[in-house]
Amino acid sequence: MKVARVGVLGAGTMGRGIAQVAALGGFETRLFDAFPEAAESAAVKIREALAKGAARGRWSEAEADAASNRIGPALAIGELAGCELLIEAAPEDVELKQGLFVEAATACGPEAVLASNTSSLRVSDIAAAVPGPERVVGMHFFNPPVLMKLVEVVAAEHSSDE
Repeated sequence: MKVARVGVLGAGTMGRGIAQVAALGGFETRLFDAFPEAAESAAVKIREALAKGAARGRWSEAEADAASNRIGPALAIGELAGCELLIEAAPEDVELKQGLFVEAATACGPEAVLASNTSSLRVSDIAAAVPGPERVVGMHFFNPPVLMKLVEVVAAEHSSDE
């Protein structure tokens, strides 16, 4: 499976950081939040952080500009259609995470990989309510994602090897 488009569910601190990392990595990135104004605000903050990082020499201005052009808000979960990878960074509530994944799975279809950034919940519990639980994994980023070049990938009970 080739990933070209990443959706991030949750526009808080971790969601913004994950979206920034994805955009810097060359992926078309859409940021969704239950509050559309939060997704719009997060996209602006990410662009500001990219410019600040370029000014500090963390990446070039060209890289910052390219990443800025790859970032955008998704004002409805349906706007995540076409994302091959969805990374959830919502508050640590299993029912909230399950609900987001069920909606995202519907929007993105059966091939999309659904990854949770959970740090305290069992990934298998999150996957239990999702159609196609074999495509659910944990993808735990460390804070701040842009500076911590480390991500832990965790297979759930029913995650496929793919």
